[in-house]
Amino acid sequence: MGIEEELAQQRVGTWIGPWAVERVLGVGGMASVFYCRRADGCVAAVKLLHPELASIDEVRKRFLREGPIGIALAALAPICEGLPQVLEAGATQDGAVYMAMEVLEGETVWDRMARHGTLPIGQVIALAERVLEVLALAHDHGIIHRDLKPENLHIGNDGRVRVLDFGLARVLDPLLEDAAGMPEMTKTSTGVSIGTDDYMAPEQALGLIREIDGRTDLFGLGATMFRLLAGRTIHGNLEDARLLIAAATEKAPPLALHAPTAPPGLCAVVDRALAFDKQQRYPDARTMRADLGAVRAGYDPPYATAAARGRA
Repeated sequence: MGIEEELAQQRVGTWIGPWAVERVLGVGGMASVFYCRRADGCVAAVKLLHPELASIDEVRKRFLREGPIGIALAALAPICEGLPQVLEAGATQDGAVYMAMEVLEGETVWDRMARHGTLPIGQVIALAERVLEVLALAHDHGIIHRDLKPENLHIGNDGRVRVLDFGLARVLDPLLEDAAGMPEMTKTSTGVSIGTDDYMAPEQALGLIREIDGRTDLFGLGATMFRLLAGRTIHGNLEDARLLIAAATEKAPPLALHAPTAPPGLCAVVDRALAFDKQQRYPDARTMRADLGAVRAGYDPPYATAAARGRA
């Protein structure tokens, strides 16, 4: 058992703000998650930032932004099933920072992928359509996720797909940020990359913060679909600096090269989402979702087909 796991176990029987810790749900690189209960009987999954990270001002600010973003999105679209319910986010008297959200029964896409290697084509299409519904809502209100990957997508036991972890989100709409009561946005200088290298768009890898928009998220979703269909990431087994360089300078390979059984229409959609030049990607989440709907129905994806012919 590592130090973080030991510290998490020591939290059992204590309190995190108004939440009594009953058991550990999981321990990750940045935070531990606990099954907790409030005095009124309400239960929640409480994510607690690791102490050594909570002391870093930038990390602390990013973590504290996730809760208000989730609350703001839920208020804007209470019927959206793709967002987990965020109950509260805050800091305790001893300096710990936490976020309480609904308890999710199910698994992440990463967990499912780890068991099966790849996922069935129909399942990948359905997953992507649900994610694109959330992205359309978020992008309408100037929120860019910036870290879409299998670990941040959850499939519930009820089949619902939820997009997790808006902690790295970029909020482009200052009115929404003010309305949500969010802490001041962490300033990120050009030249600093944010995201996860395996799923990172070129503009992210290059640290071109002002170039990041909704099409950056579509790249992340395309990279996730590539991994789920091909059984490998777009840049293969590269790691660390070599992976970051590849993300910044190399085009993604055609999906058909590594997933020969994928339908041509689906390959066209994924390839369009993964275009190196963001101007060549889908213009927005709804257009990509419409193309996936066409593929699911057995038709050619209209936007990707027209773009390939130079008419989009």
